[in-house]
This record gives sequence, structure tokens and C-alpha cells, in this order.
Amino acid sequence: MQTLTGNEHFTYDGMPVGILLNDFWAWNSSDLLNNTLRGALAEFIVASAIGIDTTISRQDWTAYDLLSDSGRKIEVKCSAYLQSWNTERLSKIQFSIRPARSWDAETDFSEDMKRWSDLYVFCLYASKDRNESPLQLEQWEFYLLPTYVLDERCKNQKSITLNSLLALSPVKTTYEGLQDAIDNLPVRSTPPPEHLF
Repeated sequence: MQTLTGNEHFTYDGMPVGILLNDFWAWNSSDLLNNTLRGALAEFIVASAIGIDTTISRQDWTAYDLLSDSGRKIEVKCSAYLQSWNTERLSKIQFSIRPARSWDAETDFSEDMKRWSDLYVFCLYASKDRNESPLQLEQWEFYLLPTYVLDERCKNQKSITLNSLLALSPVKTTYEGLQDAIDNLPVRSTPPPEHLF
């Protein structure tokens, strides 16, 4: 589906009622520290960095989040020190790495529980200052890890802390380095049989 512009009118009986889709977006999507919205924002940031066509709207319920031009299946995970609800202390950094069933509109959920991507991009909004914004891309850190490393080292583990992630020696990069880092990360599509669950 093509993306909308935000200038579309809400109508009643075929007539504009004075509110635009942009009004809804501003009302619904201005809190960029909201966990759910920040996750979608991280996907958008990665997509924009690697040249994915963002005029096609984001799809939910896919087995992985993004597909690069080179055919790499990418899972994007996000965490932050700052949260919408907590103004007094910083949050512990943790990312979901839960194996899951894939879903298809025709076949429903798969039998297999696994990680479906070739690689993970762990996006950390690293700012600890509420005067800064998630729109400032220099405030983000990106950690890349082939999925097989998670399969081998973390098995069916559901989440990973930043320190545990760093112990797996991910590739760390910036927004402007994401394209090259993703293209050059050594991945393999299927782990050897001895590493399957």
C-alpha cells in the first residue's frame, strides 16, 4: 500500500469536516519515547538509512521487519534509557530476541518457532537528556548481529541485556554507517544442523 500524505481530509457525507489525517498523526504519534511507537520509528530509521522505499507503508505481522535491496532479512529491535512514563531514573537496556511463529494471510501461523531473519539490528536511543529528541539521529547507536549467533549462543532466550549483547561482539555503527555495516555483515541463512533447537 502506498503511504498517505497526511493532507487527506476526514469527511462526513462526502464533505470535509475540518480535520486532516495529519491532525490524527500529530495526536497519536508525537510521543516518540512511547515503546510501541519508538519501535516503529527505529524500523523507519533503519529503512531510510539503507535505502528501502518508505513510500510503501510499513507492514505488520511479517516474519521479519525489513528486506534490504540485497535480499537480507532484517529484524529491528529497539531500546532506550528514557521512557515516556519515567522521569526520575534511566531504564535498563534490554532487547527482545524471542523466537516466534511466522504468520501468513493464507496459511495462518507457522508450525516452526524460530528467528526468521538473517540479521538483527539492535537500535539504542542512547540519549539520557530529555531536551534531546529521537529525531536527532546522532543520538542513536546501532548494533548488528547475524541471527545465527543468537541461535547458537542464546538458544530460546527471549531477551538480552546490552551487556550480554556486547559480549557477543556485535558490529557497532552509526546511522550513516548502517548501509555498509548491513551489506558487509557475514550472515548465513540457515545454521548448521547441530545448532538447531
